[in-house]
Amino acid sequence: MISDTEFLLLVVDDDPEDFLLVKTAVKRALLPLSVKGLSNGDALMSYLAERTRVPDPLAPTMVILLDLNMPGKDGRSCLRDIKANPSLADIPVIIFSTSESPDDIQKSYELNANSYICKPDDLSKLESILSTLYRYWFGHSLSPSQEPAP
Repeated sequence: MISDTEFLLLVVDDDPEDFLLVKTAVKRALLPLSVKGLSNGDALMSYLAERTRVPDPLAPTMVILLDLNMPGKDGRSCLRDIKANPSLADIPVIIFSTSESPDDIQKSYELNANSYICKPDDLSKLESILSTLYRYWFGHSLSPSQEPAP
């Protein structure tokens, strides 16, 4: 379980290289985030079931980056289950996929994804995306002295 002041970026992706890229981008962008990786939807749902703290929709401490296409329980199924569960529904879930299909994007929003981001092909673009994500979801909880350098 995370503390009240620790921010967690939970990356759910079956490609270990994508997880490593996210972790590297967070480090290079100097973001004060813990990054945890899970390799499939079943692991995500087990992890969430073990959480005892109810999320605060006004001050989230965890954001999920969720790949759509994974073996076993895929991202769509996880998103559906998370948003249908009142104790999990307030956790921000961002679809993080290589798919640029309008159908995938529309379906993700219909399943109540908080955002949809196409995986960039460049580490500096990923750093920029993650910095924006950090400021959007966690920045309101920080004093000016805690903000990462631009």
